[in-house]
Amino acid sequence: MTGIDPSVMTPEAGYGFAQRKAWVFSAWWYPGILALSGAVYGVFALLLGQSPETGVVMAILGTALSALGWALTIAPRFTRKRPRPASDIPRVEQGIRTTPITIRTLLIAGALALAALMLFTPGGASVDALPLFGLLVTLILGMCAGLAYIRRLMMNSAELYARWLKRR
Repeated sequence: MTGIDPSVMTPEAGYGFAQRKAWVFSAWWYPGILALSGAVYGVFALLLGQSPETGVVMAILGTALSALGWALTIAPRFTRKRPRPASDIPRVEQGIRTTPITIRTLLIAGALALAALMLFTPGGASVDALPLFGLLVTLILGMCAGLAYIRRLMMNSAELYARWLKRR
């Protein structure tokens, strides 16, 4: 016997735990992407002899927001309290199924947007546009990575919740 009450091992409880973890993750991850994108912009701008000011501002803002998100989620991150069960299981399962489509759509739309910027804007194909392209690529890839991680949390929610219950 593992010592875990089987009545707490419901899909709703597992998904509720995964949703809490996803919320905690999102609070710092997505602002962190803003910081990373700003840093990428700043580095490319410096390498090309341009002003890195936009990238520096984005990096500072993203870092501050990410730190704030991390700080605001300390309580749910370290709580020993059971999470609220998920209330809309069909929607969670639909999200698990549709996230790969969303990721592919974001990647394709991002690639098309970058191609359009390069082809249809004055100076879009020049080296001077590299900081903007680096920023956009970092944003798109970061969003897709976050979505993939949250999907993995949801798919493995029962196992994650069982491990959390044992540690608790």
